[in-house]
Amino acid sequence: MRQSQRECNTPEFFDEVFNRGEVLFLSLNTEGFPYGVPVNFVFLEGRLYFHCALEGVKLDLIRRDGRVGFVVAADIVIAREKSTTYYKSVCGTGRASLVENMDEKRHAIDALAERYGASCPRPTPDGALRHVAVVRIDIEAMTGKRHVPNH
Repeated sequence: MRQSQRECNTPEFFDEVFNRGEVLFLSLNTEGFPYGVPVNFVFLEGRLYFHCALEGVKLDLIRRDGRVGFVVAADIVIAREKSTTYYKSVCGTGRASLVENMDEKRHAIDALAERYGASCPRPTPDGALRHVAVVRIDIEAMTGKRHVPNH
């Protein structure tokens, strides 16, 4: 990292960014160019989870090559008068896979519902779980960075 004074790699910092960031930007491998997509997510027990449809581009790409990159940012403030942006962010890589275990899937969906204030029933009924896919990202590497006022 060029500006090493902005690097922040403590577990507490990662937790803060994952809890305050609202969107995870996911990068998937294609045969040509990277495929980027924003997803709702939750950070549980050192892993990232998101939900999606049972079929589609994301799942096709994950099944073909589970290596992913991700970015989450929080507390973003554009300070035009100073020509800068304040933020906290985490960038990382990991391996994505489809969650097949119903208990793990329910745990992730219930945590997502809690995080985003969804009004769906919890615990999530088995019937609802059969209509959604859940993807787990096992994190392999992460780095945090912050640029905050007076820091």
